[in-house]
Amino acid sequence: MSKYEIVQITDTHLTPSGEEAANNQQIDPLIKLNNIFKDISLLKHRPDMIVITGDLIHQGTEKDYQNFSELISSKIDCLNIPINVILGNHDRTANFFKGYLKEVPRDKYYYLVNTPGLDIYFLDSKSTDHEEGCLGVEQLIWLKDNLADAPEKPAVVFLHHPLDGPGLKHMRYGILQDGADFFNTIKGTEVKGVFSGHIHFETAFQNEGVLFSTADSAAYHINCDDESQHFISDATSYDIITFDQGEVGVEKKTLLSGQAVVAKINIPSTSFIDQNR
Repeated sequence: MSKYEIVQITDTHLTPSGEEAANNQQIDPLIKLNNIFKDISLLKHRPDMIVITGDLIHQGTEKDYQNFSELISSKIDCLNIPINVILGNHDRTANFFKGYLKEVPRDKYYYLVNTPGLDIYFLDSKSTDHEEGCLGVEQLIWLKDNLADAPEKPAVVFLHHPLDGPGLKHMRYGILQDGADFFNTIKGTEVKGVFSGHIHFETAFQNEGVLFSTADSAAYHINCDDESQHFISDATSYDIITFDQGEVGVEKKTLLSGQAVVAKINIPSTSFIDQNR
C-alpha cells in the first residue's frame, strides 16, 4: 500500500438557522470549521481525502443540509480534495438525504470508496435519535460481503460511534452497542484501522493488529474524567491519518483548546444500553 493521507474532522455541530449554538458554545462552530479548512490549505502535503465523521449539523433542517452541501462543494473546489461525510446521532437522516444528497430518504447512509491501494468504508452507526450507536445486522452483512470480495486489499472503516476499549469503560452508555458484532465482522480481514468521533475527546487503542482511533471534536471538547458529570469547553482540532507501507499513524492538530467550562452534562448511568427497550 503506497502512502495515503486522510484528514478526519468530526462533530462539527453546525448551528441550524435561527438557533443557538449547541451546548452554549461561545464561538460559532462554522468559524471553527472554516479555520480547520484554512489550516488544511496550509499543510505542506495535500491530503488525499477529507472525512467528516458525523454530527454535521446539530439537529438541522432540510435547508440547513442544503446549505452544508453548498459549503462542502465550495471547499472541494477550493482545496481540490474529495470530502466524504457520514452521519452522527445529532444528524437528522431524512433532512440529510433531502437537503445534502437530494435523494429520497433511506434508513441508513453507508457506502464504500475504492482507491487503488485502499478500500475505505463509511458506516452509519446512528440509532434513530438516541445517544448510543448501532450498526445493525443488515449493514454488518453488507460489510462482511464487501470485505470478502477483496480479501487481500487493505481497508479502513469510518463511523461515528467508537467501540468499547481501554479508556472508554465509563462511556458505554453512548458508544457503539453492537461493537462486538462489528469487531467479529472485521476480525481476520485486512482492515487496518477504525476511525470514529462522538465522544469529543481523543483516544486510541489496538486490538489484534487493528488501530481504533477516536478524534476530538471540531466544535467543543468534553472532559469526561468525572463519570457522573461531563464538562464542555470550546475547542477545535482534527486528525491527519497516514497509511504507508502497511502501517497506520495518526497526528492530532489542535487549533483551539479552551479552558473555560461553558456547559455541563449530568450522566445518570455509564452502562451499555438495553437494545430491547
